[in-house]
Amino acid sequence: MSKKKIVITIGDPAGCGPYITLKAIESLNVRNVKFSVVGDEKILKSISGYSKVRKKIELIDMETPFIEKIKKGCINKLSGEASLNYLKKALFLIEKEKIKGLVTAPVSKEAIKLLYPKFCGHTEFLAEFFKARNFAMMMVSSKLKVVLLTRHLPLREVSKNISKDRLVAVIDLIYSFLKEKFGIKNPRIALASLNPHAGIDTFLDKEERIMKEAISYCGKKIEGPYPGDTLFIDTSLKKFDCIICAYHDQAMIPFKLLSFQDGVNLTIGLPIIRTSPSHGVAFEAIRKKERIFYSSMQEAIKLAVKLS
Repeated sequence: MSKKKIVITIGDPAGCGPYITLKAIESLNVRNVKFSVVGDEKILKSISGYSKVRKKIELIDMETPFIEKIKKGCINKLSGEASLNYLKKALFLIEKEKIKGLVTAPVSKEAIKLLYPKFCGHTEFLAEFFKARNFAMMMVSSKLKVVLLTRHLPLREVSKNISKDRLVAVIDLIYSFLKEKFGIKNPRIALASLNPHAGIDTFLDKEERIMKEAISYCGKKIEGPYPGDTLFIDTSLKKFDCIICAYHDQAMIPFKLLSFQDGVNLTIGLPIIRTSPSHGVAFEAIRKKERIFYSSMQEAIKLAVKLS
């Protein structure tokens, strides 16, 4: 039997990515999977346990000049450029070898923007690379699944980016993905309102009326829009397979409160499975030499193996 192949990028070499990548792989006991790790050996060798993990992986060493001189826990151009080069190399391998799974450790958007000001994040970069028009960011844990209707937008921009067509496309995408990849026969999806108290018709505003139109048009088992302040209590979470949130923090605050250490960021709508941990580069924790958890990266790898 040929082995399933997963490509993993170590993220920003000044951040937590190299550490959580090695520790997650070390802790996993999976068979018939080959991990190709893209990064710099000079960075990975400085982490305890590297020699043990080295035997379990295929290392693609980018040999970035002077990478060993970067200051850990700080934004800098070299680590930003290196992290983007890791991603580009991973995508080259994916296309060349027809690999279906990609796991990305966290990058610093600020570091990459020092060289590429238009960089918005992994999700948008990958969507552009694969020319995906309908894609979304799904946060996954054992407790819940949440999709962000809008992602990294200022709050003042959210309303103008809520449209019937966008909602219908996202609902169709989520519905199909839940059925095909998670094996949910009849997905139950809830939609969170943008404005307060939208569960009461008296308080329906423009955005909620658009949401109701989209729900009616879809003809699927979509419920809402419901007030965001009650969608994440236990009884609601048990009712739904996925919740669509109108904006970034409406989704990420409850998700991280409930699933910070085991949450996974999953990009849906790509021709491959791409996952990442639900947290960032942890620069502050590294500067303070605090303990870094790797359970989210572990779950990201496990989900990539399962879905791809």
